[in-house]
Amino acid sequence: MATVQTIEVKVQRDYLERLATSKSPISAIAELIWNALDADASIVEVVLRRNALGGLDGIEVQDDGHGLPADEAFAAFESLGGSAKLKRVRTPKGRILHGQQGKGRFQAFSLGSQVEWRTRYETDGKTMELTIRGNRSSLKRFTTDEPVASAGTGTGTLVTITGVDRKLPGIESDRSRQILTEEFALYLREYAGVEIDFDGNPLDPSSIEESVTDYPLEVALEPEEVVNAELTVIEWSIQTERALYLCDENGFTLHKLQPGIQAPGFSFTAYLKANFVRQLWDSGDLQLEDLHPDLKRVVDAAKAELRSHFRKRAAERAGGLVERWKAEEVYPFDGAPRNVVEVAERQVFDVVALNVHEFLPDFQSTSVENRRFSFRLLKTAIETSPDAVQLILRDVLKLPREKQEEFAELLAKTSLDAIINASRVVADRLDFLQGLEILVFSPEGKKHTLERRHLHKIVAEHTWLFGEEFNLTVSDKSLTNVLRRHIDASGLDLLDDKPVVREDGSEGIVDLMLSRSVPQARTDQREHLIVELKRPSVAIGSTEATQVKDYATAIARDERFRDTNTRWEFWAVSNDLTDAVRLDASQSGRPAGLLLDSAEFRLRVWVKTWGQIIEDCRARLQFYRQHLEYVADDADGLAYLRRMHEKYLPKVLAEEPVQEGAADPEIGPS
Repeated sequence: MATVQTIEVKVQRDYLERLATSKSPISAIAELIWNALDADASIVEVVLRRNALGGLDGIEVQDDGHGLPADEAFAAFESLGGSAKLKRVRTPKGRILHGQQGKGRFQAFSLGSQVEWRTRYETDGKTMELTIRGNRSSLKRFTTDEPVASAGTGTGTLVTITGVDRKLPGIESDRSRQILTEEFALYLREYAGVEIDFDGNPLDPSSIEESVTDYPLEVALEPEEVVNAELTVIEWSIQTERALYLCDENGFTLHKLQPGIQAPGFSFTAYLKANFVRQLWDSGDLQLEDLHPDLKRVVDAAKAELRSHFRKRAAERAGGLVERWKAEEVYPFDGAPRNVVEVAERQVFDVVALNVHEFLPDFQSTSVENRRFSFRLLKTAIETSPDAVQLILRDVLKLPREKQEEFAELLAKTSLDAIINASRVVADRLDFLQGLEILVFSPEGKKHTLERRHLHKIVAEHTWLFGEEFNLTVSDKSLTNVLRRHIDASGLDLLDDKPVVREDGSEGIVDLMLSRSVPQARTDQREHLIVELKRPSVAIGSTEATQVKDYATAIARDERFRDTNTRWEFWAVSNDLTDAVRLDASQSGRPAGLLLDSAEFRLRVWVKTWGQIIEDCRARLQFYRQHLEYVADDADGLAYLRRMHEKYLPKVLAEEPVQEGAADPEIGPS
């Protein structure tokens, strides 16, 4: 009679109970399949046993692996960890090992109350058989017979689960088969000779794969640590629940997340593979998700790549429709995109238009004029204000509410609106600089542009010309109001409200005042920039230079400013300088353009030309210009000025093309 032995598990019972109840049924089956694959099985069969009434009363998982020798079985079952696996990373056949913690055997008890392992293995030229039994009621104890010579041939393990005393939701559904297909997709792609059969049907990812794409990822962590990873995206030809699996670098799934992205019309599974994931799994941190900052950073990078992938895929899918729309002359874009701004705009348009076509069956049957008008509205909204796309979808195209919300999340999470808005800001600035050159340098612009009526009004809306750090703009104010603005910004009380005057007793008028807080330990230091504009046809001479110095002196000698922690910069700007001023602003030991520098009164006076300012702005925008592949010409610049500042332009520039020798309807004092 065979001797029965007892294996005592050296783990707390409450922990074992959590393992036996926490996993979903299909996840528990997946763990048993992984155990079989780690034993070098080439064929794994999962059989759902049914009773006479068709109800589920047992589950079997059988494989043709190398089995579990008795000496390894005792060590494996008495502890969590599977000691033999911990000593190696590959199976005898050279496959990568998946399980290294031995939890699968306890998760089997979530399927039934009794579990039996019957395993055949080879030792000393013989085939031996070992049977181990466990019961949910005594999770800390397994019983086993002594190994006996096997009457059968070949090695392998049969796991039999009985006592199915609870509902196993969805285990017999097609969804369960799809979950297993997703779980083992990468493994089956890696090891082509492996077969997994579930309830009489083989798992065959290739038969339902629409596309498979790999992306390398490099994610910077703190401090100076980089995670190298790979993201594999499998698109399925059938409907399935989307998932993002966190895998070790060999593609073994260790944790499942919701992707958290919008990709209308696509069924997919994504696999993030990295050794970093395995390290978190081993340390028990993998399930922290958002609570682990480094894991969150890596997952966020994967989600960003997913969004980029599906933007491209949606655009590709829309390709055929786009060609049809072009043939029907309803597509609102002409020619090839000129730069990356237009590429992004078209991607957004194609995604939205494709889904409008899919979700509104009657849209394609409407008149050409109606579709052309709707597409024009969408194009304009995307180019000028992506937020307005929602209004078009709701009020014009009458898209269902759930689809409106889907698009709202799509546009928000893809950041395409931010890309377009930021790119448009740079493109608009390049256009403005080109238009400003026409305004101040072209014969017509130089002849007709006045500082207060034209230049002043336009430049006041583009204070970025003088530096991104300035945020407060005051236009056309007396020095008394400059004082008031300074006091407001500084949070001081205005006790003395008398005017700030120059030496001759007159109040000065400044064109623009800009202000910024100076980053430092103290928060009360401010810097003000006051800009005095001159019409392009007037070179800055001694009179103009003296005027700016008078403004600066009036501020410096006023007792209300003298002891405040404020610095003042005064700029006089025009197209050119007289020789006398140029000489005065080119003194040895001073920066070019500096007329006056007073440390005592914390003020400096400069003379600047529009050529210098425009060139400095272009230099700041150079990086973006190159990456946007955007080149602004005179037509772009003039079009921008007419669109944004038509009422402030000289008529000769606002209403007709630039022509030499045009009449001069606006000559007069500024």
